[in-house]
Amino acid sequence: MVRAKMPFLQPNHSNHVLNHAVSVAVAVITQVISDIFFVLGKDSSVPNALFQTSFREVSETFPLEVTMDWWSENYCIIIDLWSKAWLLDAVVNLCRRNVFGPVSCNPELHPPVFYQLWATVNIARMYSMYLWSRQFILGAVLLQWIPPVFSFCMLYMSYSNLSKHKAWLAINSPSMISRIRYLTQNGLALFAWWSLLNALVGLGVVLKHKAGVPDPLVSTIVLTIVSLCIITWFVLQTFLLTKYMCHTFTVYAVVVMSLGSMFTRSYHIRDLAANTVYCGFIMLMTTIMSLIHLVTVCLCTDESSKPLVMEPLKFDDCVTVCQLEGSVKNNQLYNRHQI
Repeated sequence: MVRAKMPFLQPNHSNHVLNHAVSVAVAVITQVISDIFFVLGKDSSVPNALFQTSFREVSETFPLEVTMDWWSENYCIIIDLWSKAWLLDAVVNLCRRNVFGPVSCNPELHPPVFYQLWATVNIARMYSMYLWSRQFILGAVLLQWIPPVFSFCMLYMSYSNLSKHKAWLAINSPSMISRIRYLTQNGLALFAWWSLLNALVGLGVVLKHKAGVPDPLVSTIVLTIVSLCIITWFVLQTFLLTKYMCHTFTVYAVVVMSLGSMFTRSYHIRDLAANTVYCGFIMLMTTIMSLIHLVTVCLCTDESSKPLVMEPLKFDDCVTVCQLEGSVKNNQLYNRHQI
């Protein structure tokens, strides 16, 4: 019987694993600090050493018809909890090992730059909170566009890498596919769309209070951009990039809830504004899209659930940090597969 040697770390591999671990740690630390910033900026916490005015008071100073209602702050709690959940999963993967080494790097679905982008997102959030509380609206809004842009970049990385390594994971670690899809990708999509909607409202504030565009028109522009964005997502998810995006379900929910908070704030039964009706129409359209997506997913069969041909596995396309030592690695993995 051939005894396979254990995986080992070359010096450059060890440095890469360390870089990965440090990137995850920085992402976790910045996430915690940004949560502290958010708590300190709430009405019940001001004034304090960091904020003298709450975020809500500043929003009331620069109102729009599409400004979100006060109860929408509860969404941030859910979104941040979801973000902490997939970050915790990343920390756990640093400690778990498979035949190649640390699970977090083998295969490397989320490289260090993935977590570095998330750290940048949190830093931008903190600084935008600070500027917003000081009523530096233009600078705060510019920073508010960093989180959605970087979050969508992270989603792209996660989609493409999971698709690349899905066949290997389906045999060796099928539970990881579900965790990436429903924890990381859905959590990222939730945060990306929530931050995108906040950035669009901030854009409306700048157009109204800095450029002098009248409010009804500004609110219409914001709602139109929202509708175009959600239609684009629906087309990509349903027709063009289905195999990557079909398991992302949180987008329609967060859009409907955000539009709902805009609707409740501007709704007046005796004086129904045109933008309120427009907002309700987009909510209905998004709900229909969500139902179509759910039906489509139920009718489609995931490729990873199909029986796989029993043949020796090829790992040339599996990008890993740690490599099995010697020529016995293929024999070892083949024997594991046959078992």
